[in-house]
Amino acid sequence: MTREDFIKSLIKSHGYTLKAFAQQISMPYTTLLSILNGSIGGAAMDNVLKICHALNVRIEELDQISNTGHLDRHLADGSGEAQDEGLLELIRNLPPEKKIALKILLTNL
Repeated sequence: MTREDFIKSLIKSHGYTLKAFAQQISMPYTTLLSILNGSIGGAAMDNVLKICHALNVRIEELDQISNTGHLDRHLADGSGEAQDEGLLELIRNLPPEKKIALKILLTNL
């Protein structure tokens, strides 16, 4: 299962159509379609975070899907230091403007 398929199935399991979900998270429907029909990895970080937040999915879970093709919730929900270190490394490697955007997004949650 791809990350995009996983997100689509979560949207449907929450009782939304893609159009209704896009409306719920204040994202243009065409943007959501582009993300889910293309590559979520190439999407703007704020859009990915918005989708994940609405579906109560952690970024680490999406990363796990890209590495294994499936989600092991037991592993993804663990509070292991390796996950934290991986996330910190990703944040450290962000360009300055993405770090600012991430900070703004996190303070507005």
